[in-house]
Amino acid sequence: MMHFDSSIRLFDQAKRLMPGGVSSPVRAISPYPFYTARAIGPYLWDCDGNRFIDYCLAYGPMILGHRHPAIKEAVSDQMDRGWLYGTPSELEVRLAERVSSLYPSMERLRFVSSGTEATMAAIRVARGSTG
Repeated sequence: MMHFDSSIRLFDQAKRLMPGGVSSPVRAISPYPFYTARAIGPYLWDCDGNRFIDYCLAYGPMILGHRHPAIKEAVSDQMDRGWLYGTPSELEVRLAERVSSLYPSMERLRFVSSGTEATMAAIRVARGSTG
């Protein structure tokens, strides 16, 4: 039998802090959302200890599952070298080469950190091409 005491308590707190008690309407599960405490492979565990299959997998980025050993090792190795430079790096160039090889019709690409940056870049391209 599943228990949800902690999730109910967290949802009551969250409703006082966030509209609808969640950061995204897609998380507004009725009568209350569960609150994830940990994940591994295809599974999530909530703060009440209930296990769920994660069919969402972060809408794509977690396609290999949570805490995949190869991903975890690669991230750990990079963390030892630093995790946010704010400057160009060789890794960025290598990734651009790989993406470009997968989409040969693409003339150039730009990596951005947010939807806002992507929209700003699209507006600049549109303005530049239309005058």
